[in-house]
Amino acid sequence: MMHRLLLITVLLSNAIGITAQSISTANHTLTFTSNLPCTGIKDQYLSSTCWSFGGNSFFESELLKNGKNNIDISEMYTARFAWLQKIKLHLEKNGLNYLTPGGQFHNIQWVIKNYGMVPEEVYTGKPLKEKNHNHILLDTAITKFVEGLVKSKKKTPSAADWKYINALFDKYLGKIPASFSVQGKLYTPKTYAADFLKINPDDYMEIMSFTHHPYYQGAVFENKYNYSFDKYMNVPFADFVAITDNALQNGYTVLWNGDVTDDAFDFTKGIAFLPDTFSNKVLSRQAAFADSSSYMDHLMHIVGVTKDEKGHKWYYLKNSWGTNNALDGYMLMDENYFAIKTAAIVVNKKAIPLIIKNKMKE
Repeated sequence: MMHRLLLITVLLSNAIGITAQSISTANHTLTFTSNLPCTGIKDQYLSSTCWSFGGNSFFESELLKNGKNNIDISEMYTARFAWLQKIKLHLEKNGLNYLTPGGQFHNIQWVIKNYGMVPEEVYTGKPLKEKNHNHILLDTAITKFVEGLVKSKKKTPSAADWKYINALFDKYLGKIPASFSVQGKLYTPKTYAADFLKINPDDYMEIMSFTHHPYYQGAVFENKYNYSFDKYMNVPFADFVAITDNALQNGYTVLWNGDVTDDAFDFTKGIAFLPDTFSNKVLSRQAAFADSSSYMDHLMHIVGVTKDEKGHKWYYLKNSWGTNNALDGYMLMDENYFAIKTAAIVVNKKAIPLIIKNKMKE
């Protein structure tokens, strides 16, 4: 869906305080300088799957950019098969890593490589045609069973264990068809991803910016949701922003990982705003990471960028919490919140400025 709204007036904060309760508001007119095609807002509801919703939305925008319209990829297919990697790694680590239904973009890459993708209509994850996703019972059942395997000192599930695990997924998310038809042609999940969608998961890079890792090299991002210990490319903060803005200015959307627990993130108003009180944003974001006041706990999809009348930059993000807010499910995030609260981004490698890309050691 191409956003038709090129001019938007919203209530934004002029206050010094950062809590939602202390925000005083004034009207600012924001003219979008980059507003990119994306698919419609969805609602993850009671499921810890923002990473799947955001990541799939990101891929859907890539497909729109490549001329493939009306593509709706199943989030629950991705979430189901990512669980298999989580379970395997948790047993290999003797239960010492974090077992979670949450995840990150590289988990989607792993699913595509190993299991492909399917359309939403083929696998909704709602076998009883439920209105909303609710994974409380599923997550509890899987976690309880896997922790039992850890206590029995199993290093890998047996065939019987996998059968039981898959039966749980079939019960709560539905059975997966071995093949399905799209536009009159038969596909498997792997051929649908490779031949119809033509998605190459290696075309994308996860990028972070922290001073405790060498720049322009890959390093493991220390976060409990990085249960697979994948590496992110670490770059200086100026490059981090430049990559984000270059992507948006050249027609590529950006995946956002960061902290939404701060009171300055107000979903109801659709605003994430921090006042410009940082003498050094690099040191401030590093300190926030070190003391865990800024944390990677949510993933959203950046689909636009704009400036207000004072030249202050704002990013326009697609969230996965439904449409019940002031911006119909979207968020406006100011450049200060982005600077301090963003943990990582994901971009198409083609969107990285060449002068920066040439410094990276992949």
